[in-house]
Amino acid sequence: MQWKIGFTFGLICQFANLYCHLILKTLRSPDGAGGYQMPKGFLFNFVTCANYATEIYQWLGFNIATQTFAGYLFVAVGTYFMYHWAVGKHQRLVKLFDGKDGRPKFTRRWVLLPPFY
Repeated sequence: MQWKIGFTFGLICQFANLYCHLILKTLRSPDGAGGYQMPKGFLFNFVTCANYATEIYQWLGFNIATQTFAGYLFVAVGTYFMYHWAVGKHQRLVKLFDGKDGRPKFTRRWVLLPPFY
C-alpha cells in the first residue's frame, strides 16, 4: 500500500511539474527578445516556484515508495539548492513587479513549499 501511495503521489506531481514547465515555456517570447513576465495560472497562483515545489514533492513521493537512504539524501540536497534558487527568484520577481510604471504588482504567494515556506 505504501508503494502504491508513494508512486501515485509522485506520478501526479511529475505531471504537475510538466504542466508548470509548459506554463513557463509560454512566458518566453519566440524571438528571445522579450522581458520577464510573471508566471500565472495553475500552481503559480499560489507558489512562486511551482516547478521546484512539484519536483520536490515528486521526489518525496518516490522516497515514500522506495524508502531508500540515498533517495532521502538526494531529495534533501535537491531541496537545499532549489530553496536558494526559489528565494532568489522570488526576491527578483517582487522587485521587478512592483506595480510602478505600468508593471503589474506581484501578488503574495508561497515561495516554494506550501504550506511550509
